Amino acid sequence: MKKTRLSPIILILCFMGILSLAGCGQSNPAAIPKAASTPSQSNDAKYPVTISNYDSYENPISYTYKKAPERVAIIHPGATELLLELGLEDRILSTIAPYGAPLDRIAEKYAKLAIMRAKYLPSQEELLEMQPDMIIGWAHNFRSSELGDVKSWQERGIGTFVMQSTLTKSEPTLDNVVYAFIADMGTIFGIPEKTTPYIQNLKDRVGKIQAATKDIPQKKTVIVLQDHFNGTFSVYDSHYLISNMIDLAGGKNLCQDITSFVGAEKVLAFDPDFIIYVSHDKNEGAKDLTDEEALKALHEVSALQSMRAIQKGSIINLPFFTVNNGGIRTVDAIEKISHALYPEQYQ
Repeated sequence: MKKTRLSPIILILCFMGILSLAGCGQSNPAAIPKAASTPSQSNDAKYPVTISNYDSYENPISYTYKKAPERVAIIHPGATELLLELGLEDRILSTIAPYGAPLDRIAEKYAKLAIMRAKYLPSQEELLEMQPDMIIGWAHNFRSSELGDVKSWQERGIGTFVMQSTLTKSEPTLDNVVYAFIADMGTIFGIPEKTTPYIQNLKDRVGKIQAATKDIPQKKTVIVLQDHFNGTFSVYDSHYLISNMIDLAGGKNLCQDITSFVGAEKVLAFDPDFIIYVSHDKNEGAKDLTDEEALKALHEVSALQSMRAIQKGSIINLPFFTVNNGGIRTVDAIEKISHALYPEQYQ
């Protein structure tokens, strides 16, 4: 029987709830969306372009862009980071705050962006007031109960883009999630001369990791653990992108079935060589835990102290936003995982 991956939004919602209950996530001040800057001259010959994407039910749906979008509203901070990385900050009309700290190399750019009044999901009215020409978000964002369906936006002349990392009915890999996302942004914004070598650089880095680990006789075993701070945990199974990342790093994810919101006894059933700890600061939403803080946090979970990986300190700290980014952090994370699993291969 085919298994259906539990939507990442469930983990996101739990993450948000933790921050709210802790009183740590102050509402972002209402920000007036900035007027779009005059876009740089693009090659008109690149347009129109038709992009195949998805609706909220993950059915394929296409949209034709007659020119590069100039007023983009973004409801997934992973997309915001990619556009900033590609130098498209002038095209971002408004976005939501990151799930934690933005990457250092783009933090200054992120701080200058207009942040939506609603912390995690704007209303249809707020979006209509912004007058975007493109909306990027999660698949579930385009349900009628949230932002409204994809076709209704497209009929207004507003392009929609569902990030591939938010799909739940397909097996996520770097090829069909990360590389596809970057390539689509290159096509939509008419900058394939930037995105094509960017993707190739990522592939080259992954190739070096695979070359370094291809002759490992026994793969190190891993689980990906998130603590919900209420006695329950999630162990990311093989239907999440992080599992493909572990494979590429030379490891083996022990969790193959959906294991979300379970007690400590379910976690203890695994005996991994390493734990990838999906960390977040429950007291300060805009801060990520350091590796030392993450190790300390796991040592404070008394119910898990018998685990071999915790006793040995074999913990790989990956912030929540890194694991659930679906963009430019992915290969950085693969490198960190592989170096932690096999340091002797990288001397």
